[in-house]
Amino acid sequence: MRKDSISNYDIWSESFRQWADKDLSMMTILIVVAIIMLLVTAIVLYEIHRSNKAKRDLRDLGWKKFEYNASRLNLSHSNIAALKEIAQEADLQDPDSMIKSPHVFESALEKYYKRKRIESLSSAKLAEIRNLRKVLDFLPLSKEIAYISTRQFSPGEKCIVQIPDTGPATHKGMCQIISSDELRWVIARPQGPEVAAGTWMRMNLTRPGDAEYTFRTQVLRDLNGELVLNHAIQLNRAQQRNWVRIDVSIPVEVTQMYSNGAGDIFFGKIIDMSGGGFGMALPIKLLYGSNLKLSFELPGHGHVDNLLVKVVRVAGQYNNDASKTVHSVAFEGDVRVVQEQIIQYVFEKQRQDSLLRRS
Repeated sequence: MRKDSISNYDIWSESFRQWADKDLSMMTILIVVAIIMLLVTAIVLYEIHRSNKAKRDLRDLGWKKFEYNASRLNLSHSNIAALKEIAQEADLQDPDSMIKSPHVFESALEKYYKRKRIESLSSAKLAEIRNLRKVLDFLPLSKEIAYISTRQFSPGEKCIVQIPDTGPATHKGMCQIISSDELRWVIARPQGPEVAAGTWMRMNLTRPGDAEYTFRTQVLRDLNGELVLNHAIQLNRAQQRNWVRIDVSIPVEVTQMYSNGAGDIFFGKIIDMSGGGFGMALPIKLLYGSNLKLSFELPGHGHVDNLLVKVVRVAGQYNNDASKTVHSVAFEGDVRVVQEQIIQYVFEKQRQDSLLRRS
């Protein structure tokens, strides 16, 4: 009898121990999981905080650069206020880029117009924005910068129209831009019948020294032979340009490339610059077709490293200096990012020269 009791007790004790061990084990696992989850949540929250702080710091730096460059351009308080409103409405991370790049300005403005509904903006506000283009030297636009919107067109430019855009044409021929504002633009209609509102038309505008642009737009109304049109932002561009070239003086490190790899490294000077290539004064005379890598500081736009170019012309001495030979080089490969930097630098220098002439 006693043995059975002891046996049952042992069995019960062992079962309790197993249950307790199992329960404690589950509790331990749950605690460990909870701690891990808390740690992961804390890390995620910290990273979000750090990311947001970095974005705020970057935006603050952008606004400081904006204020500095706006003061250099002698922008008025109303100009600056209008630019800030556009940048904030467009959620622009780098507001300074808007006063440097007509493309960034145009893209930000398009977002601004969509959010604010351009038709609801007052004529005074639209006139203020139109004036901003002129103050920033975005109108008329330098031929170094491609059009991306018909808002950038200037009165007097000539175009070719086909009305309607498909099927038999009722109107076809030359036209001229009469006027343009932020909301609408007006052209002289080629000879023919009155054009119904809502008609789609195809247009072709060739900008000497730049490109040929083709696009579609819609007629809002025909006022005695003057067609009032909607603005278009889908422009197809066929490049024809001879690049605008400016004189510079920028030290450059040159690496001559051979078929078996990099070769000699020497130093020279970039003496002129365009969106298609450079003129350089170098201490040696290279062969036509030589492949080079260039590294230099583009003022205000950072450092350019290992830009691939090819020698397309070897000229004479530089400023009657027998120790330096002038070479023309063209870009090689995919250099769109650097090319855009160079185009913006050329544009800014043209704008600075224009401001100096005006002052």
